[in-house]
Amino acid sequence: MRGSRLRSLLVAGAVVGGLMMAAGNAAAQNEFFIIIDDKASVETIIPALTSGNATAVLEEDDVWLEDGDGKAALRIDSPAGDNQKFNTNILDWSWSVVENPTAADEMRYITFAWRQEGGAGTQLQLHGLPGTWGHRYHAGVNPKGWNPSIEVTSDAPAEWQIFTRDMFDDWDEFILTGFAFSPGAPEFGLFDHIAVHQSEEDPIAPQAVDPKGKSAAVWAEIKQDIR
Repeated sequence: MRGSRLRSLLVAGAVVGGLMMAAGNAAAQNEFFIIIDDKASVETIIPALTSGNATAVLEEDDVWLEDGDGKAALRIDSPAGDNQKFNTNILDWSWSVVENPTAADEMRYITFAWRQEGGAGTQLQLHGLPGTWGHRYHAGVNPKGWNPSIEVTSDAPAEWQIFTRDMFDDWDEFILTGFAFSPGAPEFGLFDHIAVHQSEEDPIAPQAVDPKGKSAAVWAEIKQDIR
């Protein structure tokens, strides 16, 4: 969801409830889109995760603290079945993963943080074309043996972990449309601080939105505009 009036509300990157804004003066390779970070983004994505045997809920206590809000994460309770929640087409999201992103709907990198309670590994799956679910990342043991999947660390995320991956380098060009949050844990998995972005820098790290480099978003005006 975009609008010229909404974009004019700020000169720096910010997203509320899944809205993408340009960082800087709409310069190439400064766009980003927040998937999960604050309460609004989690509450937006939960009803869109329509498939899978797990349950998706808002978590406000056990969250990735080293970001700009530290207030919310997506919790996937997964005691049985496929241990995941997913959708191949979430909220009509569509980004072209390319080597040199310049347009607002072109991205290259993804940053994500996760943790799990119980289990030996967790996984984040990206749905796209071509390749459908053939774009995956896991930590520790690949929980269901779903491949292809890139092991980002051999350590299961008993504590919070964060990664930035180059999707183009990992998977070549594809159109990203959906996500599967797949902790594969007998208790639960947590996902937070997830964004797709054009430049390699994590766009929602505290230093990435420091007012010295980027103006602060007018949050109240943005929220009012999208009602």
